[in-house]
Amino acid sequence: MKKILFLSIIYLIPFSVMSQKVTIQVIKVENAAVSDWKILDEQYNILYSGNEYQYNDTVSFSLEGNKHYIMSITINEIYNHDTSLYSLRLNGEPIILIPSNTEPGDHLYPFFTGIKAEEVKITGGTGTTISSFPWQVYYESGDYTCGGSIISENWIITAAHCTQNDDGSAIAASDMSVTVGANNPRNTLEGKKYKISEVIVHKDFNNNTLENDIALLKLAEPLNFENAKPIKILLSEDVADGASDPGVMSWVTGWGLTGIHPSTYPTTLQKVQLPIITNAQAASVWNSIPSTDIMAGYLSGNKDACSGDSGGPLVVPVSDEYKLAGLVSWGSSNCNTYGGYTRVSLFETWIRSKTGIEKEYIPASPVGDTILCQGVDANQYSVAKVPGASVYEWKLLPAIAGSIYVNSEIATVIWDTSYTGSVTVKLRVTINNKVSEWSKLNINIFKNTKLLSQSGDSVICARQTINLKVGAEGYSLNYEWYHNGNLTQSGSSGELKITNALTDASGKYFCEITGVCGIKKSGNINLTVHPLTSISYILPVTEIPFGDDVTLEIRAEGYDLFYQWQRDDVLIENNNSPQLVLQNVNANNTGLYRTNVTGACGIKLSDGTYLYVKKENYSREPEVFLWPTIAHDEFKVALSNDQNYNICLFSSSGKLFSEQFNCRYQTTINVNKIPAGFYIVTVYNNNFRKSLKVIKR
Repeated sequence: MKKILFLSIIYLIPFSVMSQKVTIQVIKVENAAVSDWKILDEQYNILYSGNEYQYNDTVSFSLEGNKHYIMSITINEIYNHDTSLYSLRLNGEPIILIPSNTEPGDHLYPFFTGIKAEEVKITGGTGTTISSFPWQVYYESGDYTCGGSIISENWIITAAHCTQNDDGSAIAASDMSVTVGANNPRNTLEGKKYKISEVIVHKDFNNNTLENDIALLKLAEPLNFENAKPIKILLSEDVADGASDPGVMSWVTGWGLTGIHPSTYPTTLQKVQLPIITNAQAASVWNSIPSTDIMAGYLSGNKDACSGDSGGPLVVPVSDEYKLAGLVSWGSSNCNTYGGYTRVSLFETWIRSKTGIEKEYIPASPVGDTILCQGVDANQYSVAKVPGASVYEWKLLPAIAGSIYVNSEIATVIWDTSYTGSVTVKLRVTINNKVSEWSKLNINIFKNTKLLSQSGDSVICARQTINLKVGAEGYSLNYEWYHNGNLTQSGSSGELKITNALTDASGKYFCEITGVCGIKKSGNINLTVHPLTSISYILPVTEIPFGDDVTLEIRAEGYDLFYQWQRDDVLIENNNSPQLVLQNVNANNTGLYRTNVTGACGIKLSDGTYLYVKKENYSREPEVFLWPTIAHDEFKVALSNDQNYNICLFSSSGKLFSEQFNCRYQTTINVNKIPAGFYIVTVYNNNFRKSLKVIKR
């Protein structure tokens, strides 16, 4: 019948584990663009942010092993498709899945970076001893065998489906027994068998869905046998502390099948280490998961509970002991993927009400400083004297945070000055030879405020946006930005964004960072904002007599300006100046002048200004210039103003050789292909008409 253990050798995890690294992968689907993710430590400091990996579908990074972390997801809008937004993998194994129908808002998913114990594979399974798991029992129920756990000297806890036949009928208590303290319970010479006097099945147990798959067995006589000891159940407080978070490595034990084809049963107790996963992740394999279950296992692999393990324990480490977190309930017939375990913490009240097992005494929480700064040497913690207490047991978790020295109700912690992070000081007492539950005090050791980085000096052009940044570490940091000694921004951001900067944004900036553990000031960040290249003035249209001097002038603003003057779109060389000086002007200087101004912050072309070199007998009618009057290849025509004009070239007999329309300023007429002789040049527009002669040699 019913479930279990099928795997490789593993040695029981010690509670004090040396620091190791694990590999975390965050995998997002294409449509996860409607959301953001972050990885936070226990102090809610951001360790990794999806904003830094916007174009990566898979992000890999390392975290410390055996520590609690939080995956923070912000959903901006629902993506109503049957898919997932994110998957989080621990050492390649998926433990958290975020479905696409997750409601908009912020969601926190705690997880634990559990590390598997060293394992050595043995064909047929992994053997262990009952002394390592003394709560384990071998449960015979009618024609079936299951597992179970001792929770007191009078009570066994198991799966409800182990108390029924396949047709749902109840198996009589008289047809039940449990064997305790045996490595091989099928060997009648090992362990001790106890009869069952009463069976209590949860009233809401559903044999079809396996909701509330939990039952209690009362022993006909109290337990009294070697290697038969109760295990504490996982409390809701333990769950809140992350004892069953995804990624926690649990142990499952039993005497179920170690081989499917052919069926193979072990001759000793078997164990397997399985990671806790989210029910959403398990839903990638199973269509329906009971709401009262916790899920554990590997997506694919021969590590699972198997037939014969139902009702057996799934235990997790809490402080320096194991607690019962789940009961083997259901899974794959091939025992090779995720399995369902009844979540024991949900039934704590029900268990105590049915068995009379009282909750262990919890002493008052220790008193002492809870917020410390890195580098502190020592602190003292205490508790009021507990009446009747013969032993005060103190514990510091994690042990690498320091050392704890005890004097009854007073404990002194000598800190490792390099340590930062969350710490728990725990206390339990022994009263009348009965050990209490742990009370605790949560402590945070924060990093000292430290400046890690800052922006360098910057030079930008006006109207640009610039971000000045400082990087810092510490707790509850506030950033105050100053510009030329004046406070300009205060808040939780280490970034000062200057949008559409103007030249008055130039100056010295610095940031003062204040945290619980100190104040740090950045160095000066010099910002220079250069003005955009612009032109404010150019000398207007100018008339000047032949032979005079003239200075054309332009006024421009900007940085590192370079001037290029041009006449009629032809560059004038060697004139990098806002003034263009023309001396002893003649008709050749007539034309449209512009300046191209190039600066560090842009290029501007000025409007044109027309320079007309006039004769002294200037009349109101525009004057026409033609030069030279005796030409070999070309001659030029210019007007005394900036009107448009047309040009016709006639022979002496009146034959039209060429014409040009809509000319302006200075125009060159090419005559190298016409015969030598005497020609008439007619220049006209709507306001005037004038004819001049030219000789082609």
